[in-house]
Amino acid sequence: MLLAIATLTVVPATPAQADDDDRGAGSRVSEAQAVRIARGYGMVRVTEVERDDGGWEIEGRDRRGREVKVTINRLGRVTKVERGDDD
Repeated sequence: MLLAIATLTVVPATPAQADDDDRGAGSRVSEAQAVRIARGYGMVRVTEVERDDGGWEIEGRDRRGREVKVTINRLGRVTKVERGDDD
């Protein structure tokens, strides 16, 4: 019986395959979590939230009115922060 259960277990050959076919869906960041992360980088007003390759792009403004764009990967890590000039 144990042998039959073991043969039904599917394991990807490499971690990269798991990322490609979304088997690691449990590690994804929700939209609300992504917005909280962006707020941690000074964003006080969110103007756009967009899903991007399993992660998020959050656009908005800081307290001085400057544009801020925060890119967050599917694990919740910030990969890029762009800030606009003073308007």
